[in-house]
Amino acid sequence: MVSRHPISFLIAAFTLSSHFALAAPRPTVPEIVLEKSWVLKSDGLTQGEERAILTIGSHLSDNEYKVSVGDALSVTATRTMSGPLRVELPIQDLGPGDYTVNVKSKPSSSIVATTTLHVSYPLYVVVSTDWDDTRTDNTVLNWMEDLHQRFPKLRITQFFAPYHYTDPEITEARRQEIDTFIKRQRNVYGDELGVHIHGWCHFVNTTGVNCKTKETFGTDDGTGYTTILAAYSEEEMTKILQTSIEVYAKHGLGRPTSFRAGGWTASDTVFRALINTGFNADSSAVPAHRLISWLGYPLYDWNMARWAGITETSQPYYPFPSLLEVPDNGVLVDYISAKDMIQVYDQNQPEGKPLNRSTVYQIGFHPVDSFTHDRFVRMQKAIDHVEQHAYYRDMGPAVYVTLGELTQVFRN
Repeated sequence: MVSRHPISFLIAAFTLSSHFALAAPRPTVPEIVLEKSWVLKSDGLTQGEERAILTIGSHLSDNEYKVSVGDALSVTATRTMSGPLRVELPIQDLGPGDYTVNVKSKPSSSIVATTTLHVSYPLYVVVSTDWDDTRTDNTVLNWMEDLHQRFPKLRITQFFAPYHYTDPEITEARRQEIDTFIKRQRNVYGDELGVHIHGWCHFVNTTGVNCKTKETFGTDDGTGYTTILAAYSEEEMTKILQTSIEVYAKHGLGRPTSFRAGGWTASDTVFRALINTGFNADSSAVPAHRLISWLGYPLYDWNMARWAGITETSQPYYPFPSLLEVPDNGVLVDYISAKDMIQVYDQNQPEGKPLNRSTVYQIGFHPVDSFTHDRFVRMQKAIDHVEQHAYYRDMGPAVYVTLGELTQVFRN
């Protein structure tokens, strides 16, 4: 039907549209903003903040405010010029926890804005690799490079291996390619080069030690790969480790100080050999119940006995006065799903709350042919979850570190 009163219709339509335009919500301007809503406590590696910076928006026009941080502290802020008001809050003595920050107008004594400050110790994230051998193609190396590109703050603890230089199945050209690759990870991304030892005979026989193969955690294939490192005496392991240090020096890899045993098979004799050769950190302890795919093999039984009591929330400790043990509490991606790696993170930062002590979460992978695309995706998902709690993004206390750096935090 056509209206007989077109002018009246237009007026009504204009009035109606104006009503909705007036009723539409306007963008809100933050009343107060913390420069960082998450602040960390000092612990020897992390330098904690001494003050939090709060900005009171210029549209809050009072000249004087009282700013309180829970019941712990309060300061008076006075506006001396137009524009936003910057307030420094001395927080260095605050204990860990969530604090409500109230901004109260001094003239009216009313609260005009609130926000939350989270004070926490760091949650240190270690991502590590076990170079069981270096018979791998460039796809795997490219995926590792991709992890660094996707997560620019990520630093990996590379448990590299001296037997890379003695493996007869690797050509000299390929040996040089991997040598160049691992140095790039160190030089460009800040990765740590630690040592990983499986008892490959082609390496052990260069150390002055006779290779052992019968003391196996799997099946003795004569190569020494599955030899339980605990089968070697302290003197023998000292020679093996000293040769490793010399190989690293010869090839420009630096002086390693962190170690992980192949198959996690580090005994006290291995620990003493590490101390003898100047290593100060090990990461062989593991929640062995996660190695369920090895059920029925000596590896499972050996680790269940050796690492009884190690769980997904186990934290660094000193088995000997000068050697820090950092449990591999998130295991390696071979043995755990992305969902479970995420769950382990959440166990170490319960409910996403501030931490009362410095805490470690470690996950990792083998950069060899077993590192399939599915496992690469699992790693991405786990690190994506870390990013949702990353300190550099002001979303939580998670900080990427290398394993060796943790000796600055956990002191005997």
